[in-house]
Amino acid sequence: MRKSSTSSVSTYSEPVVLGYFLQQFHSRGGTVLYNSRDMQPADRSEPEEDGPEPFDSETHLRILDVQERRPFGHEVHCLSEPSMHLVRARVNDHGDLSNGSRIEVNSDDLGPLSEVRHRDLSASANGELTEAIIGVISEDSERHLGFYNRANNLSLKMHAFQLLPGIGNAKALQMVQIRGIAGWNKFEEVDEACGINSVRLLAERYVKEMEDETQSPRLLDLLVRSEM
Repeated sequence: MRKSSTSSVSTYSEPVVLGYFLQQFHSRGGTVLYNSRDMQPADRSEPEEDGPEPFDSETHLRILDVQERRPFGHEVHCLSEPSMHLVRARVNDHGDLSNGSRIEVNSDDLGPLSEVRHRDLSASANGELTEAIIGVISEDSERHLGFYNRANNLSLKMHAFQLLPGIGNAKALQMVQIRGIAGWNKFEEVDEACGINSVRLLAERYVKEMEDETQSPRLLDLLVRSEM
């Protein structure tokens, strides 16, 4: 287990910039972007370099909704694994597909994947999203648990734990003190020690970032997609 800081939310004598937090996260085992500029949307005017296709690393899809498409055929809205992109694809045979089911990306029944914006998800897909993310977190718990073990100060007055819904300054400080040096080996230990639902809170944060691309820092980029 990597050691984690026991510093309080407000122990620094000078403001701790976001870049410092990211470097500390990296030094504790996280592969992250190094400064706030890296976390901003890319300048679309700059030429894009050739590279791998955006979904090459995806292995599975969690079905959020199956929709009929006129004049014929069906389309699925999905959450990809492991990078948690929102995608859509045409399906040749939707007989075995339903909301919540899981399918391999290389299935012969699937057409090419394309990105779908959160605001373009159907109401049914949006209703399935949080539970689907919880499923993905559970499949790769070590990666996502890293947030709780390595989270540090974002500024003089804000800790990274405060990115989670409902976690304020006092609760964040309490969690840092409870975490101590040893940290946690599984989500259940976080829940018992801190009195929270750690997986759901992280899933809800991911949903918020999918809804609003201006959210910063983006845990989806820091924890999930940085090594993809």
